[in-house]
Amino acid sequence: MERTPEDKAELLLELAETPLARLEAELAFRHLLRHLENDLKRSGGVLNVLDAGSGLGEVALRFAALGHRVTMLEPQACLLRTAEERAREQLPEKASLMRFLNDRIENLEECISEDFDLIICHETIEYVDDPLRALNVITRVLRPRGKLSLVFLNRYGLIMEKVILEGNVRLAMEAFEMEEFPTPLHHGRGHLYSDTEIMNLLDPLGYNLEGQYGLLIFSEFVDCSLFEEGQCYKGLLELEERAGREPHLKGVGKYIQIICSKS
Repeated sequence: MERTPEDKAELLLELAETPLARLEAELAFRHLLRHLENDLKRSGGVLNVLDAGSGLGEVALRFAALGHRVTMLEPQACLLRTAEERAREQLPEKASLMRFLNDRIENLEECISEDFDLIICHETIEYVDDPLRALNVITRVLRPRGKLSLVFLNRYGLIMEKVILEGNVRLAMEAFEMEEFPTPLHHGRGHLYSDTEIMNLLDPLGYNLEGQYGLLIFSEFVDCSLFEEGQCYKGLLELEERAGREPHLKGVGKYIQIICSKS
């Protein structure tokens, strides 16, 4: 039986408050922030940011806290309401900088008439039925030289999970060829991609790759008792931030983050 939108909102809220989810959002934010120096100079220090498929807006809220203008686009009304409630609770003084739109990426051009310096699309492209169409729409509302940040479940990270967490070699072998993965979200399934497959979608749209990172390379497999008391999150954040940039490690993160700029 498929979960109701309200059930999904509750599940996402629970997940968002876990250490792993906070770690993933912070890592994605840090990697992205390093690429925005020139954009901040061009914009006078304030970016117009779109979070496409915002869910609860974990990364978007971090940008709002810095004083950037943020639009959250989310097709599930209950998720958007929850995101708006969280935003107003956490950042009441930034309310005038935030906008909340209940719609799909494919309808984006019908509900806005502006363009953006930065578009965040994190853990969303996996659940879009026509990813090329969605990326075309995103590209049209992104300013020239603007940045796009994509985060998606990594096929090779899933292989690691099947072997290390589940000890299932058969499922690990099958993951090499899997097109979809089961999920309690969306319609019970999501599309599975590698970094190469995502870049093949982006290349015809005229993007320049600026950075690629692995997110959550070790954290699911780490026993926090190995760290000093109270230091697990901090220690893993430092480890993951460095490992996510290492060419020999980033390819097996649970998620991949791709940051690119529009020509």
